Amino acid sequence: MSYNRGYLLGRLFAQLARQGMLQGDPEQVYQTASTAPPQVLPAALALAIQQGKEVDLYALTQLLPTDAFNSPLNRREQGAFALGYLHERSGYPMPGAEDEDDEPDLTERYELRIDPPLKEWIKRHGGGPFIRALLRAERLKQSQAATVSLAQEISTEEDKG
Repeated sequence: MSYNRGYLLGRLFAQLARQGMLQGDPEQVYQTASTAPPQVLPAALALAIQQGKEVDLYALTQLLPTDAFNSPLNRREQGAFALGYLHERSGYPMPGAEDEDDEPDLTERYELRIDPPLKEWIKRHGGGPFIRALLRAERLKQSQAATVSLAQEISTEEDKG
């Protein structure tokens, strides 16, 4: 899913403000950041990296295009910046963010065996939600089988002892 550059920069600004990485009070810096983020955000990002606080920003910075700081924001992007800033401050989740736990589990009748080379190709090149659900179901099944075999070994050892 692609996001508006202004929206992402607004969320980034809120995160940097929360971490105290801005050069001044967030309310005073907001006007400059909402119209010309290249004047504010790169320095704040550099400070976050220097202080080792960039880990919290990884998920958001992955979504930013490489030219995010190339130009000032137009009017639409400024509105999206304000919305992103407000969403981040209020704790609103990213729209369309995939939560892997929300996907329904597959039933046994949809069992599918995947060759290891194909599985590695999917991991490298990605796959849709259905493919990821299949891989999770297979991993869960393998984990459950390992747990059952371990429990059987323990019960066999207890019977001998």
